[in-house]
Parts: sequence; structure tokens; C-alpha cells
Amino acid sequence: MNTHTRTTVQKGVLLTAIAAVAVYVAGDALSAALYDGYSFLDQAISELSAFGSPVRPLMVTVILIHNALLLAFGIGVLQISHQRSVRWIGILQIADFILVGIATHTFWAMSSRGMPAGFNDTMHIALSGVFSLLVVAMMILSAIAYPGWFRYYAIATIIVVVGFGIASSFAMRGIDQNDTPWAGGFERINAYAYFAWLVLLAVKACAPTDSTARSDARPAGAGTGRGGLSP
Repeated sequence: MNTHTRTTVQKGVLLTAIAAVAVYVAGDALSAALYDGYSFLDQAISELSAFGSPVRPLMVTVILIHNALLLAFGIGVLQISHQRSVRWIGILQIADFILVGIATHTFWAMSSRGMPAGFNDTMHIALSGVFSLLVVAMMILSAIAYPGWFRYYAIATIIVVVGFGIASSFAMRGIDQNDTPWAGGFERINAYAYFAWLVLLAVKACAPTDSTARSDARPAGAGTGRGGLSP
């Protein structure tokens, strides 16, 4: 990949990460505002896209756009990264889209409060668990790939994501009694911590490395003895 192409792809990777986060956050806020009686603090994000939700079409559209942008992000990371661990982040991001990105909030969306639970709820919980495992795996890989401050940041983010994910799950146990205090607040801390990590990962992945800079600075043909041609 030449320098111009690499720079273009790097910009695309950064923009898709930022756009994916912006679309989701805006959709979350707008859907919650339009859903009469919805509690941003006490109800899960998944309730916005649930079967029976009045804002389901809007939130499902938002989530599908968000996931399509993350798919583009994963493909871009695969193209620009020279580190195996970072390339695996791209692979897992693509796997996330294939395995859970579409189905979790479309075919297997949860049921709204007051509706009888069905197999869709079981699948929604299972796919959400797969998503959480993929996210934590990507964060671990990022900590391996980037030593220094980012490693500590990634580890701290894993603790936040896991901790508040568990807290949200416990809070949602009272959904049958319509008693889920802080379920939405805990889940949003979990989700937005992940989003912050995603954007910083994109910045880190797009930053030029010493080896890239040396490669870009080396004249064509230097070191080959064949006018730029290699075996």
C-alpha cells in the first residue's frame, strides 16, 4: 500500500469510528426522548429497539447504520495494521458484525415490558453475551498491541465495561416486576466506555509508527539494488 492510499484508509478508519459512535449516541438520545415514559436511567438501551417499542424502527435503523460503520472500521484496520494483535481486532470486529451485529436487534430483539418473554429474549441475551466477549477480547488485544498509557487505559476500560455490564445485568433481573433501578445508567456507562475506547483505538491505529515513517521516507529502490523491484 503506497503512502497516499494508506493515508486515505487511515482517515477513513478514524472517521468511521467517530461516525459509528456519533450515530449511536445521537440515536440513543433521540429515541429515548421520543419514547413517552421511557427512563434513560432505569431502562436498558435494548428496550428502545424491543418488539413493541414505539421507537423500534428508528433505533433499529440507528443500530444497523452503527454496525455497518463498525464493519467498515474493522476492514480498514485489517488494511492498515502491521501488528498481528491489531489485525485480530479487525477480524473480531468483522466477526461481530456477522455474528451479532444484525440479528441481535432485528430478528432476536427483546420483548418490551409487559409482553410475555419468548425465545427471542433468550437469543437476545445469548447474542449480547457473545458481543460482550468479543468487545473484551478486542480490548485485551489492544492492550497487548500498544504498551504505555494506552495499555493501562485499555485495562481500566475492561474493568469498567465488565463491572457495569454485570451491574446492569443484575439490575435487569427485576424487569418482570417493572423494577430495574439504574439498569439504563449502568448499561450506558458500559456502552459509552466502550465507545471512548473505540475512538482512541482508531486514533492509535492511525498514528504513524517509526517503521512506517522509515519505510515512507526511504527512496524507491533503496536497499534492493534492482531499481525498486523486489523478488
